[in-house]
Amino acid sequence: MIARLRRLPWHPVLFAASIVIAFWLDAMVSPHAAIRSLIIAVVVVALVTLIAGLLFRSAALGGLLASGIIGLLYGKRLIELVGTLRGAMEPWMFIVWIALVGLALLVAVRVILRSVRRWTVDGAGSKLNQAALILFVASIGSGLVTGKLHYAAGDLAQGVPLEEAEASALNATSSTGLPDVYLILLDGYPRADVLAHAFDLDNSGFESALAGREFVIAPESHAEYLWTHITLSSMLSMEYVEEIGALRAVIDGEAPLHPTLRDVLNDNPVFDLAREKGYQVVALNSGYEQLTVRRADVWVDGGQMNEFELKLLVSTFLGDVLAVVTPDLASGQHRDRIEYELDAVGRIAAADADGPRLVFAHIPAPHQPTVFGRAGEPVVEPIGARFYADSPQERREPLDEFAAKYRDQLHYLNGRIIQSVDEIIANSVNPPVVILWADHGSASRVDWVVTESKDAAPDVLLERTGTLFAALTPGRTDAFPDDIAPVNIFRYLADAYYGTDYGPAIPPPGGGQIPAVDASVLDN
Repeated sequence: MIARLRRLPWHPVLFAASIVIAFWLDAMVSPHAAIRSLIIAVVVVALVTLIAGLLFRSAALGGLLASGIIGLLYGKRLIELVGTLRGAMEPWMFIVWIALVGLALLVAVRVILRSVRRWTVDGAGSKLNQAALILFVASIGSGLVTGKLHYAAGDLAQGVPLEEAEASALNATSSTGLPDVYLILLDGYPRADVLAHAFDLDNSGFESALAGREFVIAPESHAEYLWTHITLSSMLSMEYVEEIGALRAVIDGEAPLHPTLRDVLNDNPVFDLAREKGYQVVALNSGYEQLTVRRADVWVDGGQMNEFELKLLVSTFLGDVLAVVTPDLASGQHRDRIEYELDAVGRIAAADADGPRLVFAHIPAPHQPTVFGRAGEPVVEPIGARFYADSPQERREPLDEFAAKYRDQLHYLNGRIIQSVDEIIANSVNPPVVILWADHGSASRVDWVVTESKDAAPDVLLERTGTLFAALTPGRTDAFPDDIAPVNIFRYLADAYYGTDYGPAIPPPGGGQIPAVDASVLDN
């Protein structure tokens, strides 16, 4: 029996599992983000092996075919590695490296060809089983040696589903008298004057609709960092990033960005303070796995494809195949996630709870890609390396086309956001606090991946840092200043409702924060 099991072609499944595990260890996202990929890879490869074995009437041949397909698909990763090395090496060094690799391959091929004469198909499968097992054990061993698997074991904590939390609720009202709080992050949403300047877009209708619902809009709101992970860290920590101990270690090169960043986002002072006040913390999955806050008390996920899964596909030729066969796969999943989150906040407001809730929803829009038309119709964006790219330069799109699509999507999103706000208000037992805020603005003029803030024109910088902020604060119309920045959002909120005395955070001298840009630069 054991001998028969050894002869079975296990190598395709082990190769597939090893690739997913290695990619996950490199990405260092939550294990939950990779489980579906691992299961799908193993099941699909096992089915291919089985079907090919039946067609060829040979399990060994079926295994060889399946492993060959995996090798072809994963060849893209090797090609990208060569391209990366080409860019990092001097030309002569790269030529020498290619020559040495080529020589090694020639030697390996000669050895294999001599051995093949003595191999049977079953013997080849047995050798591949051994090689795949070694690769699998090496992948696991790498995780153990580097400590990444140990960290992952402690990263399995995740909030319960909303239905489970609702089933255990004692009642649907807050005994503390404190309002539910909805922190809705609209990723990459610029403020009105920026939209008018960068996109010739009049957003007054959206702001009027919010004002009609008693929202107060901060006309000079701004982000002090260019990127989501930094802005979000400062907001949830209520400190500038240079003052956050764990991130200070990253800045000083004493700790890796990942998973340090995820710890900072999950175990943060905002959630701690809310829990001290009797709040239940609810978080929705944005799909950006490096930024997830799965350790909330309640975790809400619609099950759409996440960023890890998309990048895993893109790292292989399978992503290129899917871009042709089903071009709307990734954009359809992204569209579904946005719609799901906008619907979910209203459902959360209607769900039973035994105390107040702090709801953190990170909506991955209007950040690129554009996936909605003006009336909400699908806009197809094939899966690819530039799927999340933020600027027309990165996306390789003409500015006119980029801007037109941006305006159309924002028109639809504005309507959906108002609808979600109405559902939150209507479904809430007590008047809720609802804060619509953005982590950064748009990027229509420059590629911020290669542009530093000091090198950008003032109006271009303001497009990136001038952000939407609108707050519904029952009983407090003066909770936030006109020039609110994300780092101070919860500081001012706590001062207004919880009796604290935080005041604004003090920027550290010589920090990486970007000073507010005067709106007058938009007139130039």
